[in-house]
Amino acid sequence: MKNILLLLSIVICSCGSKSSTEILVSNYGFTQGTTYNISYKSPNALSYQAGIDSVLHAVNLSMSTYIDSSTISKINRNEPFEIDRLFIRVLETALQIAEETKGAFDPTIAPLVNYWGFGFEEISEKSKAKFVELSKTVGYKKVSIINETVVKENPSIQLDFNAIAQGFTVDLVSEYLQKNNIANYMIEIGGEVKCKGLNAEGKLWRIGVDKPSETIQETRFQAILELNNQSVASSGNYRKFKIDQVTGKKYAHTINPISGKPVQTNLLAVSLVSESCMQADAYATAFMVMGLEASKNFLKNRNDIEALFIYTDSKEDWQVYQTKGFDDITVYNSN
Repeated sequence: MKNILLLLSIVICSCGSKSSTEILVSNYGFTQGTTYNISYKSPNALSYQAGIDSVLHAVNLSMSTYIDSSTISKINRNEPFEIDRLFIRVLETALQIAEETKGAFDPTIAPLVNYWGFGFEEISEKSKAKFVELSKTVGYKKVSIINETVVKENPSIQLDFNAIAQGFTVDLVSEYLQKNNIANYMIEIGGEVKCKGLNAEGKLWRIGVDKPSETIQETRFQAILELNNQSVASSGNYRKFKIDQVTGKKYAHTINPISGKPVQTNLLAVSLVSESCMQADAYATAFMVMGLEASKNFLKNRNDIEALFIYTDSKEDWQVYQTKGFDDITVYNSN
């Protein structure tokens, strides 16, 4: 997604002092409509912010629906265009996850996201006829890559990588740092995180997962994780929603690609841990659509994803379910 759905707060230990020439460097900035916070141990405090910003710029030029000249914008306008390698990587992964989740994740969801007011283009007409028209353009099986060209069955099909691009960007920055022999780092972009190696105190990085509250509270953490070459991504519907001006009813920003409507579920939030931040990002969105039980069944066949689910029971009380692997890396839990 990414809209920032379940904010992951970075718990960074103090820098401390070390005799080694490796010093913790922190880079901050803005990208993809959100912020980034990247810390890494670098020889003689050499900063890689210029290179990091180049990576972020390349992703924006490829996947931002808010940049008219981006690859995705040109494809959505049906302009002849040879897609770049970054775009191919993301679309191939998106289509694979769409197939695995039976359409719960779908990169062609853009028209319906726009219809409900959460996308890059506001659609003012809210009628049953318009909804049906747009619904016919959604479906991951209607898109393919042939000879490095995106082929759409319907020219009205539009792509949206909002639920996968930030996770991919985290992975891409990770690749950049590793190519520059940086072995110890923490990357956070819009709440999606990847950690490798050790922090300045020689310990594993610790990452906090927020409780699913509309406002950030003093006792904000549901859990604190200790990550070892792992990524964590989250999704939830409690901080980003709209209110129908007629009925006063809230509706969530996560759109079910199958029904075409905002998700209605007792699942408040999900946080996933995986080696790939891109995959964790996309699966987190899919699980919000699938719901708790279907997601738990999906995870039975996957040993590469660990999960934390926060949901409400029949009495509207908060409940928590987490996989054993998630429990193993949790150093603090508010329950």
